[in-house]
Amino acid sequence: MIDHAIILDVIARLRRLYPGGGALEVGAPYHVLVMVILSARTRDEQVLKLAPAFFKKFRTVEMLASASLSDVTAAVSSIGMYKQKAKNLSLMAKAVVAQFGGVVPSRMDELVSLPGVGRKTASVVLAAVFHEPAIAVDVHVARITQRLGWTTSRTPEKIERDLLARIPRNVWIDVNHVFVPFGRAICTTGVPRCFACPLVDVCPFPNKQLVPPKNAEALLASAQAQQERIQHLKDELVASL
Repeated sequence: MIDHAIILDVIARLRRLYPGGGALEVGAPYHVLVMVILSARTRDEQVLKLAPAFFKKFRTVEMLASASLSDVTAAVSSIGMYKQKAKNLSLMAKAVVAQFGGVVPSRMDELVSLPGVGRKTASVVLAAVFHEPAIAVDVHVARITQRLGWTTSRTPEKIERDLLARIPRNVWIDVNHVFVPFGRAICTTGVPRCFACPLVDVCPFPNKQLVPPKNAEALLASAQAQQERIQHLKDELVASL
């Protein structure tokens, strides 16, 4: 059994390091939903870079719903899988207008009924803009919770089930806020940077890399610079909406 006190301690430590919201938590439900759909297998920075021009062209879900697929495709062509994502965005917008009167729904079952919206996307939207407790299992959340021993599952669906059962509900919203930047900077894919980890004393991961490599300072500086770029792009998007 995972000790709730340890889980709460982990979340609290990371919340002190990463007090801000998620990279794509900008604007209204429409803006967040669009950006999370675009973020599949795509870095948040890339989504944030195209977002100001996209939302200038398609200011409302109704405008997106009435746009031609070719126009939507052109607007997102700078990111990977853009043709499929453009199709999903177009169909999603049409469904929001036709089925929900142009209002992005605020329930899990309604969100996942939209084209291109799975549980991960729906969970991000629920937590980010509706402040509903949810945990979105992305690659960072999966990797970190496995290393912490909070789950041994391998599929997003089973990991989500494990985490919802084991993490206290009052901190569900915090999970993505803190684990995503932590996963980018410290608990990275491949070799984690345990030498700089604030959780090293409570993490059971057996292959800790406690000796700093020669380029440790450069690695950490690069991670910090990435976080600052994301914040700068968020600020630019806020100013443009």
